Order: sequence, then C-alpha cells, then structure tokens
Amino acid sequence: MEEFNYLFKEKDPHGVFQRLDRFRILCALREGPFGVNAINFVVEHLFREQKFIRGEGRWYRGRPVLITQNDYNVRLYNGDVGIVLPDPGAEGELRVFFEAPDGTLRAFHPVRLPEHETVYALTVHKSQGSEFDRLLLILPDRDSPILTRELIYTGITRAREGVEVWGHEKVFREAVGRRTIRASGLRDALWE
Repeated sequence: MEEFNYLFKEKDPHGVFQRLDRFRILCALREGPFGVNAINFVVEHLFREQKFIRGEGRWYRGRPVLITQNDYNVRLYNGDVGIVLPDPGAEGELRVFFEAPDGTLRAFHPVRLPEHETVYALTVHKSQGSEFDRLLLILPDRDSPILTRELIYTGITRAREGVEVWGHEKVFREAVGRRTIRASGLRDALWE
C-alpha cells in the first residue's frame, strides 16, 4: 500500500491534503471480507507490520478519518475527511487536521470529533461527489443485489486517470448486467 506511505512521512498538513485525492480504495460493500471495514482493518494491519504505525493505539500519525455524523457546533460534517498529524502549535501532540474550502487548516483534538471512522477505503456510495487520480475498486467474492451497473459506473467514474478493479470476472459481469430497479411507488401514485 505504498500509495499511502506519504501519510506517515509528510510533515506539512497542506502537503498531505495535496496528495490525499491522488489514490483511494473503493468497496462496493461496507461489511464482509471485501467490505470497507475489513479493508481498512487489513491496511492498518499492514502498516503496523511495516512499522509505519507504532504502538496499538487508535490514534496515530497519518490516520485518515471520515466524519460520519454532522456536528454543527464544531462545523464538521458527514463526509469531511481529516488526517491525524503532530501539531507544531500544540507541542507536537496529535491533532486531526481538516482542510476548509478556502485552503485553511483547522486542527481538532481527537476527543472533539463527532462520529468518525478510518478511511483508507470507503464505499462507492460515500465516494459520490469525490474524484481521485487513481483508484482501486474492490468487489466482493460473490454476487449481491447491491452490485449493479450504476454502482460500478459510479465507482469507476470517481477516477480522473486510472482504475484497477479487483474481483472475479463473473461477479463483475453480473453486476454490469443488472440495472437498479426503483420501487418507491411514486410513479404509480402520480398516474392514479
């Protein structure tokens, strides 16, 4: 996972954010052995084995986090991505940095964050609206009703330059052959 090594080496938070959207792992599912939770666990485990992550703590230099619940008091919102780095303004203590739309950085003590999760990988659903230079799309090892042409299209179109798809060819073919079927009942209600 050398695409993420800069998280543990770059000292300047601005430098980290400049590189953050160059590569991302996308998963079709959240749960299961090929879902976001498992992939994030595996990536963290690999970095611990390589000694990029030292110790067993939850908070470590280079950890990318995704906010999953809005907190209007601290102005952090679902989908915001931050990076854990030493803060020179706090004697090198770990803080979670978030980049504002104007490019300024805001640093938070980890206990101040609303609900969040580690985000080396994220679901295709959560990636909507984002773009990355390159991405790795991981499909589950068996077919699932959630795997549709639209989901594959959404995942692939998050990349500006290149995509690598990991999965069984049969699962991929079944997914691109299945269209999303909306069953809201709105169409029928409008025509009655």
